[in-house]
Amino acid sequence: MMKAWVLMSVGVMIMMMVSPPDPCNAQGTEALITFIIDKLSGLWDHDEVSFMGHICRFSHSPSFYRWELYYKGKMWCPGWAPFSGNSKTKSRAGAIEHATRDFVKKALENKLITEEEASAWVSN
Repeated sequence: MMKAWVLMSVGVMIMMMVSPPDPCNAQGTEALITFIIDKLSGLWDHDEVSFMGHICRFSHSPSFYRWELYYKGKMWCPGWAPFSGNSKTKSRAGAIEHATRDFVKKALENKLITEEEASAWVSN
């Protein structure tokens, strides 16, 4: 489903760039294209964080489900945890938060961390 969203977005941008702009309105068209590109690229995000002494990564990306915008979140720690935390929410911040919750829950279940270690980490 994500691929359809990306293809549709790219298609709209290409159509806007290929359409011959009105010479009097060329600057306005260029500004609109720049605005759309900035807005679309802001939907995706990824970064790193130090968690329990390990470098972990998180990301979120948009997706559509039943014509509604959702964000898929993911948190993973390469080289430490063989699993990732995942989520699907209607908010970007919520996607990262719920993916982190899912990751911590799995880390506790797999005995990578203890509740005491997690509590100590949160306190620091």
